[in-house]
Amino acid sequence: MVWIISNRIAEYESRIQELESLLQERSAAQPQVEQPPMQPADQLIPLSTWVSNLRSEVDSLPVEEGPYLPPEGFDAVFDAELEGLDEEVVPQLMSGTGIAQTSLEDAVPRLLDDFEPSTEFQEDAAYLQSLPLEESLPGTIPDIAAEPPTLVAAVCDAYLPPPELGTSLLKDFLVDFNTAIPLYRPYVIAEHLRICYIGESDGTAISWVSAYVVFGIAHRLRAMSATATPKDNDMADYYLARILAQTSDLLLAPPSLGLVQCLLGLATLIQTSAHSTPHALFVSTALRMAQSLAYNDDAKNPDPDADVEQQRRVFCLAFIRDTNESILSNAPATSRREDIAASHPEAHPQDFAGAVNAAETNWSVNIFSLRARLALLQAEAIEHVFSLKARSTTPEAFLHRCNALLGRLQCFRNHELFELSAAHLMLLLYRSDLVHVLSLEAAYFATVFRIQADIDLGMDTRVNPFSTDALVRLADRKEHAVYEQAKRFLSLLAVGPQGEVGIFWTIKLPAVAALVVVLAHYTHAADAPSHEAMREYSTIIRTFETLVQKSRDAELRKATDLCVMLFSRVETGSRVKWLQSVAEGFPRGTGRQPDLGLL
Repeated sequence: MVWIISNRIAEYESRIQELESLLQERSAAQPQVEQPPMQPADQLIPLSTWVSNLRSEVDSLPVEEGPYLPPEGFDAVFDAELEGLDEEVVPQLMSGTGIAQTSLEDAVPRLLDDFEPSTEFQEDAAYLQSLPLEESLPGTIPDIAAEPPTLVAAVCDAYLPPPELGTSLLKDFLVDFNTAIPLYRPYVIAEHLRICYIGESDGTAISWVSAYVVFGIAHRLRAMSATATPKDNDMADYYLARILAQTSDLLLAPPSLGLVQCLLGLATLIQTSAHSTPHALFVSTALRMAQSLAYNDDAKNPDPDADVEQQRRVFCLAFIRDTNESILSNAPATSRREDIAASHPEAHPQDFAGAVNAAETNWSVNIFSLRARLALLQAEAIEHVFSLKARSTTPEAFLHRCNALLGRLQCFRNHELFELSAAHLMLLLYRSDLVHVLSLEAAYFATVFRIQADIDLGMDTRVNPFSTDALVRLADRKEHAVYEQAKRFLSLLAVGPQGEVGIFWTIKLPAVAALVVVLAHYTHAADAPSHEAMREYSTIIRTFETLVQKSRDAELRKATDLCVMLFSRVETGSRVKWLQSVAEGFPRGTGRQPDLGLL
């Protein structure tokens, strides 16, 4: 009803201003007296000023938004509320204005005897006169600024899926995500959800966000499964929206293990969505909070009741993601390698945290331990090659550091996991575990590509090799030192989940770089890619097109166009080579006619 009063006040203000203008014109027409016989005792506040002040006060009042009302039901509600307007709404709005109780006749001379107001104005004036203004006008104006409205903290809607669905989502989270990325102790998060379901949660933001992190990530995982439906990503976005509504409460909460876990879970949901860029802010915040709790220092005397091993794991997860983001974005890392005094994650912990097991054999690999080792190499590259301090070194010293890092990365590459082909891994691992291997491969390729690209681009570390402008320059090169690594990465990408899924949002930058490297190689090489490889590259490009339509990312649009152009060149070159082989007299069966129109 406030807007109804505001509209009426606006009309009265306009009409009063017209009245004052008319009074001024009549006064100007009267004979001027040099000295008035009597000065007024005090100056009255103009009514237009009073109305303007009242309107400002009404607009500043805290109005609680009501429920949505459909158009067909508005008239009935409007009539019912209008009948009680003079008894409820207007006295509350008019109180506290501090206007002297004087009538308009005392302030206006008798110059309006021949002035006939409109019928509409008379009706409005009669409406105002019927209101009990005298009873609601105190003598002083209250200081509204000194009494701010009470702010009610946003409360989580406390929604929980049905128990059967919640149990299934928890299982997917623990088996398909938490096994390789040990964000929570399984028994701890399971007990927490049980408490939420029986209604004994403490109601804090951390409590509900922890539950929503589990449900949201589980739906993201289901969206990458063979039985995925569009509803899975929609539900993940739903839980992400519920968490974002609690962001202010999370950021203002005191640092704790649960808070760091919530921030990392939130970053995971953001990074696997169509708007993945802001996730780095929450990763950096989580890492700083973990450092403030000394999770990175084994020498710190911990709380005897604290789960020190899980604290170290959570810090390591934040460090892994922060260093990888620094490699991709060319931004400084939040934490330096030399600040880490915590022990390296074990390759074979007692609780098997981080281990991925084969589907039908006893073979296993600890993805978490490998990611931690790679993160330490990435941090070394950030400090010794990509940092501002490293720019002041001589070209010889720069090349020496780059070659030394590439050598250590090659030693890391000697692990048996990287000797298995994409087809072998697809048969060996579950689909969800293959996603973790793909993420590790993407991080490794991003690191070696970044180091080698800095060498190829003139050792200017200010240039981000993952930008489209840098990729265009690299595509003109005839030789690419990371061609084999890029080719293997794309082979794994081809057997992983396809389409608008979380893993593609996570690794889109290294995937684009790898595709540019491989296609640029074939534009200058004598050999041509196979039919199967070209179909795989075509599928990846179509996935990029889907991501562009979903995210409206201009930079990704430019990078995708570059990939399309290179793909067309390779396809045309393959056709020309086939025609040349036919013209030279080879049997038609020995030549390979490439498919056209793959895109």
